Amino acid sequence: MISILRLIATYMAVLTLLAAVVGFFFPGTFLVFEHIFKELFAATMFSLGVVLNRSDLLITLKHPLHIGLGVFTQFVVMPLLAFGIVTLAGLPPALALGFIIVGSAPGAMASNVIVYLAKGALAYSIALTTVATFLAPFVTPMLIDLFANQNIDVNPLKLMWTIFYILVIPLAGGMLMRLYLDKGFSLNRFALHIIGAAIVLGLFHFFANFLVWQQLLAFSFLVGLPLLTSLRRPGQAEPILNWAKEIAPAIASLSIIIICAYAVAQNQQSIGKVGGWVMALVILLNALGYLTGWFLAKLYRFDRTHQITLAIEIGMQNAGMGVALALAHFKDQPEVALPGALFAVWCIITAAGASAYFRRKSDRQAVTSAGAV
Repeated sequence: MISILRLIATYMAVLTLLAAVVGFFFPGTFLVFEHIFKELFAATMFSLGVVLNRSDLLITLKHPLHIGLGVFTQFVVMPLLAFGIVTLAGLPPALALGFIIVGSAPGAMASNVIVYLAKGALAYSIALTTVATFLAPFVTPMLIDLFANQNIDVNPLKLMWTIFYILVIPLAGGMLMRLYLDKGFSLNRFALHIIGAAIVLGLFHFFANFLVWQQLLAFSFLVGLPLLTSLRRPGQAEPILNWAKEIAPAIASLSIIIICAYAVAQNQQSIGKVGGWVMALVILLNALGYLTGWFLAKLYRFDRTHQITLAIEIGMQNAGMGVALALAHFKDQPEVALPGALFAVWCIITAAGASAYFRRKSDRQAVTSAGAV
């Protein structure tokens, strides 16, 4: 079982590509996941919360300027790159708008998994994704208006509750599970946990428009699973944590593989009609995002793990959000959603390949260092 889990995480790039091919030729295989799309993201964030090192997060939070710099870079670099590409390529208005929407979106939540698998700075990645995603309801429409002269009316409150559901609640639940594994049960910790969870879930119940089973899932993430972990017997913490470290990246990787294949299946007809030159521009935007993030991180004097992280965060965009905005606001122009659909698939494939490369390189360096000692 452990071997299978490791294989899923190790060969995520290959499995993502294979699933995308299956999704294209047999879309029904992955369209069945339509109604649990958000839950796959939530499972991913819960898994990452379990493996997130609390000390790394505290160190990251002590450098808010680094977080602000990363988020600022995210919302400046990609919109400018997208605008430059569509201007130089002379794209038709609908496709040009699609690229601008992709460039104006926040960083992809899948980037957190990629950073973790690449052995980058997971805490920094999660901080950037969280801040950028919360800012997106306000910043993304402004950027689209600035670069494409299109006014998009986004409901910030509705989007905020979605962010809570797929990011904040599961991530917090995973971190609480890790806390109980590390520290065990205490009455004070239990009381603070229950009070905080009651406030969050109470607000979620009364103000968020989610189904009952989704509210129960949020309860499971934030309360049920962490408290179940707190009931462990003495001596069980280390085996459970080791198991969590094995299963978490596999769950996250499997979720991303399904999400990517679903994106292909959902947009199969549009992808089949698109010209190769549009795909080439998607590849170019993705590559320039990685390269710009890499060299700017060097300019910022980030260490290697943070350099890897910023490159991935800049190169990967929440193109799924871009597709949703395009479909909601430009139903009469289906071409607007094309760049986002293509980018969502391509950036995951390239990032998964990059994570495998950096992980192998890190492992070789660790072996070399151990041999030198």
